[in-house]
Amino acid sequence: MNILIADDLKIYRLALKLYIHKHWPEAVVYEASTMHEVVEDVFDVEFDLLILDINMPGSELLEGFVAQAIKYTKIIIFSDMDNDDPRVENLIKIGADAFLPKMSQQATVISTLEFVFSEREL
Repeated sequence: MNILIADDLKIYRLALKLYIHKHWPEAVVYEASTMHEVVEDVFDVEFDLLILDINMPGSELLEGFVAQAIKYTKIIIFSDMDNDDPRVENLIKIGADAFLPKMSQQATVISTLEFVFSEREL
């Protein structure tokens, strides 16, 4: 399984990567720090999941990107915003599969990933 974690803060990327590898050791995890990197990388690898920070550089491209990417992969929106923030709500309406708050405990991260993975066989 191929997963791309996109966040401008390396600490969040590393934490998510550790959680993923702890529970899915076979996963190949890629990292990006800007939305521009995501747009470039998404054509190089067939991703099973994209975890996208809502506030990274280039995030003005996020809504349009999500609208296209949902046709090909699962998407989790990753943010320090509340899930009732209008931008988060809009991304879920567009078709993002889940919302994951940045301050989530490990159990919440894992359960969110399991939920998204259960939606489609990988």
